[in-house]
Amino acid sequence: MPLLAAPFQRMMRSFDPVHCLKNFLTGQKGISYALAVMKPILLMSLVMALPSFAGTSAPVAPPSNPCLMSWFAGASVGYLTELEEPMYNVHLGVTNSCWMLGGWNVSAFAEVGYTETELLNFIDITAMPVTGNVKFERALSGNLNAYVGAGVGMTWIDVDFGPLNSSDWTFTTQVFAGLSYSVTPACEIYGGARWIYLSDANLFDTNIELDNDWLLELGVRYKF
Repeated sequence: MPLLAAPFQRMMRSFDPVHCLKNFLTGQKGISYALAVMKPILLMSLVMALPSFAGTSAPVAPPSNPCLMSWFAGASVGYLTELEEPMYNVHLGVTNSCWMLGGWNVSAFAEVGYTETELLNFIDITAMPVTGNVKFERALSGNLNAYVGAGVGMTWIDVDFGPLNSSDWTFTTQVFAGLSYSVTPACEIYGGARWIYLSDANLFDTNIELDNDWLLELGVRYKF
C-alpha cells in the first residue's frame, strides 16, 4: 500500500482543477461532452417546470346564461258585466328570460279588442280598444302561474243612430289579473278579470260619459 500511495499523493499535489477544467472545455471533445451532459439536464428541467407553468394559467370563466327572447300571441273571449255583452281580444307580445322584477317575469304586448251592443233596437254601438300592456307573471306550483298587469291606449267608439253616424277616440286604461296553466312549454291557457276605464266620448256633438266595466275572460296563448 505505501508503494501505491506515494505516486497517487504526488499526482494529487500536482493536480490543478482550474487548469484541468479550462483545458477540458477549450478542447473540441470537451465541448461535445459538456453539451451531451447538459442537454438531458436542460430537457429534464423543462419537463419538471411545465406543471408549474400550467398551474399559473388564467382560469377559464364559466359560460354565462344567455338572455333568451321569445314572442307570444294569444286570444281571449270574455263577458262584460255592465254592458252584458261578449268581448273578444287578440294580442301579440315579447318577453325575455332576463326581464325579471322581484321574482316576476316581465313581458310587454299590444292588444286589440272588439265588442258591440244595441240600444232600443235601433242604436248600434261598436267599441274597439287598442292598448299597450305590461304583464308580470310568476310560477305558483308546477305548471300553474299567476299574472297581473296594466295597460293604456285608445278606444274607437262608433255609433249608428238610424241613418246618422258618429265616432270618436277615447282614452282607455285597464288593470288585469288571473291564473295561467302551461299545457306544454309553448302553449298555455289563462283565465282572469280586468277592469276597463273609458274617458268621455264626443258623439253627435255631445259629450257622453261612458261606463267603466269589468271583463271576465278565458284565453289561450302560444309562445314561439
